[in-house]
Amino acid sequence: MRVTTRRGSWWLPALVFCAVAAMAPARAGSDLIFRYGFDPPSDTPESRGEASRFLAQATFGASEADLDALVASGYGAWLDRQMQRPTRYMLPHMRLAEGVTDPLAPLPFWRFCIAWFVNVLGGEDQLRQRVAFALSEILVVSERGNALGNDGLALGAYYDILLRNAFGNYRQLLEDVTLSPAMGRYLSMYRNRKPDPANNIQADENYAREVMQLFTIGLIKLNLDGTPLLVDGQTVPTYDGDVVRGFARVFTGWACHCGQGQECPTDPFEQENFTCSTEHAMVPFETYHDRGEKRLLDGAVLPANRDARPELEAALDLLFRHPNVGPFVGRQLIQRLVTSNPSPAYVGRVAAVFEDNGAGVRGDLGATVRAILLDPEARTGHRTAPTTFGKIREPLLRLTQMWRAFDVSWEEDELLGDDLNIQDRYNQAALQSPSVFNFFAPDHTPGPPLAAGMVAPEMQAISANFAIHLTNDLSGRIYWGYLGGPMDDFSPNARVIDLRRWEALIRPASGGAEAPPGALDALLDRCDELLLGGQMSDPLRQRIRTRLLTIPAEDTLLRVQNVLYLITTSAEYAVQR
Repeated sequence: MRVTTRRGSWWLPALVFCAVAAMAPARAGSDLIFRYGFDPPSDTPESRGEASRFLAQATFGASEADLDALVASGYGAWLDRQMQRPTRYMLPHMRLAEGVTDPLAPLPFWRFCIAWFVNVLGGEDQLRQRVAFALSEILVVSERGNALGNDGLALGAYYDILLRNAFGNYRQLLEDVTLSPAMGRYLSMYRNRKPDPANNIQADENYAREVMQLFTIGLIKLNLDGTPLLVDGQTVPTYDGDVVRGFARVFTGWACHCGQGQECPTDPFEQENFTCSTEHAMVPFETYHDRGEKRLLDGAVLPANRDARPELEAALDLLFRHPNVGPFVGRQLIQRLVTSNPSPAYVGRVAAVFEDNGAGVRGDLGATVRAILLDPEARTGHRTAPTTFGKIREPLLRLTQMWRAFDVSWEEDELLGDDLNIQDRYNQAALQSPSVFNFFAPDHTPGPPLAAGMVAPEMQAISANFAIHLTNDLSGRIYWGYLGGPMDDFSPNARVIDLRRWEALIRPASGGAEAPPGALDALLDRCDELLLGGQMSDPLRQRIRTRLLTIPAEDTLLRVQNVLYLITTSAEYAVQR
């Protein structure tokens, strides 16, 4: 796939404050959605800007070709096509690039980083890639924890679980994640032993705690609309320490599977002198499984003398059926895709689809994602609730959207050294969260100027220093990283944008001294559609236009670069509406 001036940096430290202030107090649908009592919005985007807004929520950023396709087909048909597209998995790309066919051959984590960028920038299964990334921030595993450092094989296999289940059933996803060797190592369910008081061994509680707190039900009982369930004016805990200990005993006796053709050790808990298969689910070793009676959620009891697998399945069924799962998971998916502060009604509609997809199926993620993206609040919230709707754009998504909008390309499926450590500049990278709590918590609020009760999760990853680093990084990519420019000449590994057709739009006619009439406004309109969903404010437009008029008309490259730079470093771009 071939699918490069001048640096400049202004509009800097105020970006953090402005991004929060922009969200501050100021506040064709499918048949599935019809069932829940509202008129769905039109299935056809009313403008290219509206189509761009949708694609900002559903993909890693819109290109002009994407906008054309969506406007022509409508939302429903676009979703249908996306959900049917072949999946671009991580491990096949990683193995091909590394030149290995052995399923047990180790892969460096930087191979995962490369594969991730290749897939999210060039993959046609954009919705699946976007949903998998959202799931990776809920069901967190990280290269930065518990013996996973530089283990691209384990982490690539884990991410492929998220891709495979992105439109599947949450119950299956939960089981696949639970038995993933990467998760087993990250949250120490791997080789978790039954209690043995004589040897001072207790069942490890790590996964038991996080599968409830973060992956399924949360800390307090919820109504269907995600608001706290109150009893005598007080919230009700979903579980206590005894329940954690009960689940910890459920999750005992599991270790990883040996590779194909290997002679498996009799007791991997005592001696693990073999290479684990990270693509194969962990398997039970009954000697180390606790067979006692266990008391779990809401008084449920698992009887004694059960094998590890049926007991684990019963425990996951219990979690999956809990009424909290729909609103708890649904709200977080809304936050990752659409808006940080969804109304209770929006959460309730999505949770209702999670509970029943219209065919009696609970946990259908494809139906849930469709409900999230086609909900009236997702499609019209920027107009009906302009002071509360929207979200801070995740740092990494600011870059991917800019790249995809301006036809990013590359010669070799590699990354420059700095991009391999992109988290150092963007405070975010796939599967590199600092903890199981992700890069930011769903209930994080930076305080004023946000209204009481509002949250801005992504602001937890943003500081004043970060805002400056991000702005300078975007500057380098725009003023240096374009087709035929310095970065393109420097390395075939560079991701570069193509600005030639944008230059052509404003190039003076032969012998002319200025751009064709209306050309600058046409350039601003098209960049507004691609990057801001057609919502650029008049003051921002006027400031950019004024700046362009100070640049000689024949310097079309610099004019285009200034438009791109001033939009992508603006407070308006920092907020996805």
